[in-house]
Amino acid sequence: MIRIQSWKQCAVVLSLGIFLSAGGAWALTPTNVTQVARVTGAGLSGESLPNPNQTHVNYEVMGTDLGILWDKGGGEVFALFGDTFGHGWCGNGGCGGGWRSNVLAKSSDRNLADGLAFSTMIQDASRHAKEILPSKKLDFDEITVIPTAGVTVGSRHYIHYMSVNHWGDAGRWSTNYAGIAYSDDNGQNWVKHASARWPNNATFSNPFQMAAFVKNGGFVYMYATPNGRFGNVFLARVPEGALLNINDYRYWDGNGWSASQAAAVPVVIGVAGELSVVYHPTFGRFLMTYLNEHRQAVVMRDAATPTGPWSGEKILASGARFPGLYNAFIHPWSLTGPDLYFVTSQWTPYNTFLMRATLTADTFGDNLLSEPGFETQAATPTMAPWWVIGQGGVDRGLGQARTGSNEGFVRYNSGWNALKQSVVVQPYTDYTLRGWVRTSANNTEGYFGARGANNGPVVGETPFGSMTNYSQLSVTFNSGPNTIIEVYSGIWARNGDTWMQLDDVSLTRGANLVAQGGFEQQPGSAATSPWYVEGNGGVDRGLGFARSGANNGYVRNNVKSWNALKQEVAVTPNTNYVLSAWVRTSNTFNEGYFGARVLRGGPILNELKLTQPVAGYTQVTAQFNSGTQHSVEIFAGFWANAGDTWLQADDFVLTRN
Repeated sequence: MIRIQSWKQCAVVLSLGIFLSAGGAWALTPTNVTQVARVTGAGLSGESLPNPNQTHVNYEVMGTDLGILWDKGGGEVFALFGDTFGHGWCGNGGCGGGWRSNVLAKSSDRNLADGLAFSTMIQDASRHAKEILPSKKLDFDEITVIPTAGVTVGSRHYIHYMSVNHWGDAGRWSTNYAGIAYSDDNGQNWVKHASARWPNNATFSNPFQMAAFVKNGGFVYMYATPNGRFGNVFLARVPEGALLNINDYRYWDGNGWSASQAAAVPVVIGVAGELSVVYHPTFGRFLMTYLNEHRQAVVMRDAATPTGPWSGEKILASGARFPGLYNAFIHPWSLTGPDLYFVTSQWTPYNTFLMRATLTADTFGDNLLSEPGFETQAATPTMAPWWVIGQGGVDRGLGQARTGSNEGFVRYNSGWNALKQSVVVQPYTDYTLRGWVRTSANNTEGYFGARGANNGPVVGETPFGSMTNYSQLSVTFNSGPNTIIEVYSGIWARNGDTWMQLDDVSLTRGANLVAQGGFEQQPGSAATSPWYVEGNGGVDRGLGFARSGANNGYVRNNVKSWNALKQEVAVTPNTNYVLSAWVRTSNTFNEGYFGARVLRGGPILNELKLTQPVAGYTQVTAQFNSGTQHSVEIFAGFWANAGDTWLQADDFVLTRN
């Protein structure tokens, strides 16, 4: 592993009581990270950490990694480990004798303040932890089988694993496929399901090779990355009872859920390795942790809904303090307050440790950008997630920041010089970018804005000239067809030595949560993601029927039946919303409904009943509370009771009330 440098953590510390009184769903940041106890292996000379498990003598687990945790039911959690070594372990990294590709422990310990104690480990002989998922142990064939996630549904336990073809350079490896194994005997024996698999491709770039599982709303959400630690994060989901049915998985396409894996787009920009994702009910936030090799730290993101938008990265633990750190698997029983417990691995001494962080309110709120104030940048030149075009870096502790100690800068005597960062966005959605900028007096041509990935088309920007004092710039833009954009602030150096400083940058999503609310981006007459139709209907494209723009949605039928336009929308639990749209109908219309309900035909949250024809476009409104849901289904439809009947709808808006 590359040695890791240190960063400063910036946060506003609020008490749990303030979080709860404010209504939850606050953006979070981790603080006060400490190492609590050793989980596996023998304590080193001079080490004072508690070591409740003594796995080196009790289970012949002398070196191991990972430590994936999930609630297995029955008052226990599973703790699942990767490549494991016993007698003959080399003592430095993953190598030596007594090799098992994976081992599994159980724990009923709820007092994590003094460590994570096992009840037992699954064994194949006395005091010998069992390899639960076998591997061929043949390089460039199947060198090992590594677990990446676990979940329990009912009495059946599931493990997501990867079949590793070859270990390459640090942080890089290739896989044959990812798969799911299951156990029906409390973890003693496991079966690798023959068809619940995601084969890798010839370039070893399939995005569903490593995973994290989260149960929510009757689904299991599967966050995934390609093999290695340098990919983006993708998302799929499946009904809880269908985890082994590969054809029942649906993949997030940026707007909705597609049956095609090829349609999947990132929900988070990597580089990401060894994911862990949980839902924290106290704060109403999903938490995601992973190793970012470029930042040389384990980072955390958070979001109000499974699909995001996910916050920027916040440093959870750096390798400067914990050399060789490379994961953070969250304990599911530490989600009742601000103290977050998680298991980490360190390459040297190739063992696992329990750690604790305190979750506090994030200074920058629901900001989609990582490192917005450059405060945890380790050194110049600028580091990930920002990068420089031309000449620039980070001013560290020079007294020139707007807030905090650091700010980003570019400076040169010619050409284009800019600070940039990539971020995931939802297509055709409004965003606002803000940042504070100041420049040298001779600056005449600066630009602050957003564009498509890889220097793609500009979607919004504002020019600026000389600004001798920090001034806030703001750009509101629509993301267009992009799922990833680059935000930037830069200058053309036209007049000799020219500079720009940038600080406190934010990107926030617009208020309307409905995707393609005006149907303008629908590619054909059949409704496509994120819209879907129940009954008969589609999109009127350029027919002159729209309230605004060129297109509108419609449903129409001449037989007695239910017909509706529908969309799944991510929401925050226990939050009030206002849904509105503009509708008009045929004169045969006499029973229509407009509102929101729980997914998959669940209870109606609220609806407006329409009993009279609407000759001209009229705005309809329904208010509802999301209850415990993270996603709801909005709808506009009717019962065709009197012959040929139609409804046209346009300009849907859903906002928090």
